[in-house]
Amino acid sequence: MPEAPRLKLRREQAKIIEGYTHGKAGVAAVPGSGKTFTLAHLAARMIADRRLDFDRDQEVLVVTFTNSAVNSFQARIARILRDHYGLLPFVGYRVRTLHGLAHDIVRERPALVGLSDDFTILDEKSALEIQREIVAQCLPGWWDQLEGYITAEEGTNEKSARRAFEQEMPELVIRFIQRAKDMRQSPEALLAALEPIGTHRFDLVRFATQVYADYQRSLAYRGAVDFDDLVRLALEALDRDEGYLERLRARWPYILEDEAQDSSRLQEEMLTKLSGKQNWVRVGDPNQAINTTFTTADPAFLLNFLDKRKNRGVTEYALSVSGRSAGRIANLANELVRWTVEEHVSPDLRSAFNLRENKRTGVRRGIIRLTPKKDPQPNPPDSACFIHLEYQPDQKIAPEKELEMVAVGEDYALLGYLQEISALPEDQRPTIGVLVPENSRGFKLVELLRRYKIPYEELLRSTTATREAVTILRTVLEYLADPLDLKALKQIYWTLMSESRRALVNEDLELRQTLTKTFGRFQRLEDFLWPEADQSALDLGEIADEHSWLVEDLARFRQQVRRWLEAVSLPIDQLVLTIGQDLFTDLISVALTYKIAVLLRGMLQNYPDWRLPQFVEELRAIGSNERKFIGFDDAEAGYEPKPGVVTVATMHAAKGLEWDRVYLMAVSNYGFPSALPYDTYIGERWYVRDGLNLEAELVAQLEALLQKEPERAYVEGQATQRARIDYAAERLRLLYVGITRARRELIITWNIGRYSRDGQTNQPALPLVALSEYLKHQS
Repeated sequence: MPEAPRLKLRREQAKIIEGYTHGKAGVAAVPGSGKTFTLAHLAARMIADRRLDFDRDQEVLVVTFTNSAVNSFQARIARILRDHYGLLPFVGYRVRTLHGLAHDIVRERPALVGLSDDFTILDEKSALEIQREIVAQCLPGWWDQLEGYITAEEGTNEKSARRAFEQEMPELVIRFIQRAKDMRQSPEALLAALEPIGTHRFDLVRFATQVYADYQRSLAYRGAVDFDDLVRLALEALDRDEGYLERLRARWPYILEDEAQDSSRLQEEMLTKLSGKQNWVRVGDPNQAINTTFTTADPAFLLNFLDKRKNRGVTEYALSVSGRSAGRIANLANELVRWTVEEHVSPDLRSAFNLRENKRTGVRRGIIRLTPKKDPQPNPPDSACFIHLEYQPDQKIAPEKELEMVAVGEDYALLGYLQEISALPEDQRPTIGVLVPENSRGFKLVELLRRYKIPYEELLRSTTATREAVTILRTVLEYLADPLDLKALKQIYWTLMSESRRALVNEDLELRQTLTKTFGRFQRLEDFLWPEADQSALDLGEIADEHSWLVEDLARFRQQVRRWLEAVSLPIDQLVLTIGQDLFTDLISVALTYKIAVLLRGMLQNYPDWRLPQFVEELRAIGSNERKFIGFDDAEAGYEPKPGVVTVATMHAAKGLEWDRVYLMAVSNYGFPSALPYDTYIGERWYVRDGLNLEAELVAQLEALLQKEPERAYVEGQATQRARIDYAAERLRLLYVGITRARRELIITWNIGRYSRDGQTNQPALPLVALSEYLKHQS
């Protein structure tokens, strides 16, 4: 092995990186324990130790959960190989998501699963559009069978209820198709299972299966598959050709699985096959399993792997020491776990967290341990720690009031805090995160931050950076679709102008009037873009002396527009890349431009008669959050919070990140229910009878079809009750994730929400009340 400087490792990390050689191993980590660091160093060490046969193109295979994690892992491993071991940075490993891995397997041998070499993968937009069209076509003929799900409560508007049901049904069926594919169930198999069942109790799954069958026929007609098909087809390929499976096992002799708490049934099956149950390291934190509701992801896969009674030969390693948070914050997270497991008023929720003591080592799985002295990453001192939970008995906080409290209130608000730290050097200012349960709450906070000129960045569904890049591309394409529109040409120039110069123009009336006159004096487009030789210079009068940049800026803009007009005859993806090359230099915008180009090219293949106006409409949908594409992730470069700048993110998006000061907003019983009688649930719609969760009931009907006696296996309402417990458990873990993002300071708030139909409002989440009592006793 090449000589390398000694790493500063914790004892737990060293046991894994230096101690693991082969076999099955599992790691139950805690937040901030260096999980990604440890796994990346383990991969690099395997390569450096020459455990791979490069003549046979062997690689360490790393499987992780998201596209952004793929890029982060690749960058980490490359940096370690280059800087620590002096090796080539991109040789000896492959990092993939499950879908990316499945794509590699199917693309190498498509004929094994009946696909041509040039098979296409339908993008999410096209797949959803086809599914919605089929639902819309089929639903009128099924209304008599399905109307029984509509509530008949007095005061319900029947037309409104039916309209809401019809609007919801496409999303319901789309998720059903995803689940059926996760379970490797074809529509033909489901239709055969439904044939002997005469009862109307299965009409919901019968309708969804019919849509599923029509959708698969539509895919076959196009010679395409969707992303949900890939994993299923990859497993079929491995089942059909044992020789191919053995070659892949030889290619990837070591498999490292990150975020194993989010492993799904198909991921478990895929990695079990590829590993041959040997040389497989699984790392995750069961207490951070926050992607389980209505998916086949389940922390039980990791926990069963670690259970030696069920899975012999597994070595369990611990990553229980964390230096991320101050001791008081770590203890608060530990108390949430302890209170849930030992005292939660809903017994069914006491299994939401994994809390278990290893009697041999004394380590309690699920408890964050603080760092020892001289640790390379010690916990921040408690003397610098601040915790505030905004809870008092009988307190009522309106939604708008909560936003103001966090943004500009008197005690702990962002505006005052930023003023306090403004005297610090920029690189020494604390990082700040505001975490919300869902995007809509984040958008409202962003509006307030913008109004008070509080610096911020977003990690919401589509961030401001994404929307701005998409808006710029859309504005240019909109003009190119109608190039004679001089007003649109002026709008492009305004959109492309830097923020500082735009502010300058807004503040200088004379400059603003000069720009207006400059564009206004051209009667024809060509007079501006292709002037006569003696008129090529732009005459801006005396204003040019004061703002010398303006003449050069307008001349450059003229050249750009000429290029774009000449490129209009190119295919849509090449046109977008041409525009992006002229406009963007930052890595995220460049990557976004490339992704947009690829996506629009795919749409052109599916809709060959589309012209620029249709592509402009697609960009408008992306920029306004109406559309999200598979892999359209502007966090792929890896997000690093900026000192002194507020990050607004959902709690889901915040996983894996940390800030010095963290605000958790809207911690009420609506976002964090406790399975109590007064709780309400996002998945239960007002127009459905008996409070049924239609998605849960549909999945239960699907699962019952796989039993010997489906009609006895399915009892209406049981799935809804189970879904309430599962959702409440996941939200407890989400709150835990939120708390453990904070290093030094933590503020938690809540609001009453809107009044419900029966006049009730939200209550403070039960864990918020319990943690408030804990802090009171501690003080």
